[in-house]
Amino acid sequence: MEFAAQGITLLGRLKAAREGILHFATDLRESLEYGDAAYDAFIQKMDAFIQQRNLKAPTDDRARLEDSTFLVESIRRLDIRAAGLTSVIWATGYTFDFDWIDLPVLDQKGGPVHDHGVARVPGIYFLGLPWLSRMNSSFLSGVGADAARLADHIRAAAHSPVAVK
Repeated sequence: MEFAAQGITLLGRLKAAREGILHFATDLRESLEYGDAAYDAFIQKMDAFIQQRNLKAPTDDRARLEDSTFLVESIRRLDIRAAGLTSVIWATGYTFDFDWIDLPVLDQKGGPVHDHGVARVPGIYFLGLPWLSRMNSSFLSGVGADAARLADHIRAAAHSPVAVK
């Protein structure tokens, strides 16, 4: 919800891509609720562990935007040319399966080859992978720094004279 509050367009799960048109499911709200529930369960387990061990730890003072006023009707179709879309950051969740990628960006074991999320193929990036650049890169609470760095890279690449359009 925080991303939506900042003006970022949130989309549901990508269902298909045909002839420059991306087709999305209407499951955005459910996906956000599922992610929030998983995060809450994780925090509760950590809180219980801290309490059981009588450990001193900072409190979780992060505010959550509970109100869905930032969620509008999900976009179902997106014309990538009309939207000026030149890069995609694929959010795969916690199960990695890159078999569908038909680009030279995977190693012999099928894992992504990248430098802190930047693949060797221009316009291809990875985010949320374990140890992308730090230990918490694969956690919702830690992906922000990597996302900001990739956004800066994408912005710089878009203004580079050698950028692929």
